[in-house]
Amino acid sequence: MKKFLSLAMVILAFSVVAVGQNWTTVNYDNSMSRHSPQTQIGKDNVNQLQVKWILNTGSTIESSPLIVGKTGYAQNNNHQVIAFDMDTGQNKWKYDPKTKMPSPSHGITYDNGVIYAPTGPNGTVIALNAENGTKIWESPALQRLGGSFILTSPPLTWKDYVIAGSAFGDSPGFGAPAKGTETALDKKTGKIVWQINTTVGDWVTGKNGSVNGGAATWSGGAIDADKGIIYLPCGNPAPDFDASTRPGETLYANHVIAVNISDGKILWATPFVAAGTVLNVTIPDTHDWDTSWGTNLATVDFGKGPQKVVIGHDKRGDIMAMDPATGKPVWWGNVAVLYRTNVSAMPNGSGAIWPGSADGIESYSAFDENNVYVAVSNQGMNFFSKPGEGHVEPAFASMPNGTGNGSITALDLKSGKIKWEHKTDFPTWVSPLVANGVVFSGAVTAVGNKETGVTYPFSTFGGPTDTPLITLGILMALDADTGKELWEFNVGAPVGIGGPSIGDGMLLVPTGNGIHTTNSGGYIVAFGLPKK
Repeated sequence: MKKFLSLAMVILAFSVVAVGQNWTTVNYDNSMSRHSPQTQIGKDNVNQLQVKWILNTGSTIESSPLIVGKTGYAQNNNHQVIAFDMDTGQNKWKYDPKTKMPSPSHGITYDNGVIYAPTGPNGTVIALNAENGTKIWESPALQRLGGSFILTSPPLTWKDYVIAGSAFGDSPGFGAPAKGTETALDKKTGKIVWQINTTVGDWVTGKNGSVNGGAATWSGGAIDADKGIIYLPCGNPAPDFDASTRPGETLYANHVIAVNISDGKILWATPFVAAGTVLNVTIPDTHDWDTSWGTNLATVDFGKGPQKVVIGHDKRGDIMAMDPATGKPVWWGNVAVLYRTNVSAMPNGSGAIWPGSADGIESYSAFDENNVYVAVSNQGMNFFSKPGEGHVEPAFASMPNGTGNGSITALDLKSGKIKWEHKTDFPTWVSPLVANGVVFSGAVTAVGNKETGVTYPFSTFGGPTDTPLITLGILMALDADTGKELWEFNVGAPVGIGGPSIGDGMLLVPTGNGIHTTNSGGYIVAFGLPKK
């Protein structure tokens, strides 16, 4: 019988690591701020960044690498966890869960000498000794394996709990749609403490329950560490493009929900793209516009002293600040290109609709003391609906470059008003990072153009599966006050959608993007300043 290390032995071997210069979870901290206090790299020297080393892991990396002291950690889409030396990029250890197929990993977490990671199609969470990669425990599968259930969500920690969302839930193309859940595990043993359903109501019971699902909490959410509450975005209802079997309200699809971590109680739920929302959308979502990619828990002074707000967003480009006690909107707006958004998917196609199924705010956001920063992607898509199925086709004629465009946008934390918008010629799909007055983000270059022909083969969700051009990734640094570009670099493959991380004087950039499968990347590019 294989002997595993006890969690207590691991914790004794490590001192508590403060966040500070470290990047200990997918979006830096429990508030999901993606805001590092590092001061080595700033406006005056960011244009001097140079490649220090490149580590190739052999599989797409979509999430931000972790930084803990002089060691970095990353998980690729084979769900291998890799530890590496921050100075040299040399591999220290690798843990391979032996998954049957690649699938997205949206991040891992470091806590007191332990790495917590999802295992994709294995459906479990694993705890690894951060020093040597030895497995401490592995949870049970969080849902029955099969269909579209694949565990890609970042495990998050609070006190004695590890919190993990369900993943995917989508169809078509992935089997029967899984029903969303959120699960709390015992941090010492990996045993399930509680599990709640995020699909509730007539639309997922009886005959309807055999075909419907979704509302998956696949991207994690911000945690109020003082109150023990996690604010979770829930994904779209599934089948994605067909609403014919969804009677009544589709709770909690396309909502942000507040969950008490101690007992799993849902405290409130605020709808985004759903019938009767505050944004006056009166049709069911047949566009895959899930509320997704985490939340932010920011502190704002509205004139009566500091107070917290929860910020959520969706793939239609809606962004909302909510009262963390009630979920009621404080401000909301939209940052995407909107065109014919009131038209549902149709059997013979909807005609061009903007944004598409992988657009709007299709990445994590960042915030500092003044602004929230979002990456926006705009594409026109044609939505087709069939009972229990459907697909999306790029509306090539509606896009001059056959690809679409995007922007990096800063919004005022107090009002939600746009402060600046840095437009990009192509979609973004790179989570912003803000540090020392600099915003890092990026864009994916063309997959087709007028010279080579704009059309390309595409997947069920409209993403290119083959292209006349090689997709590349542009990493850019912008002035956080003005949006002015300070520096850019072509990393040779799409930048990971989870975005870069920063610490120890280094900027770590993952490569590979599940939306664009034509250039898989799979390496980490480490940037640093020249030696003095």
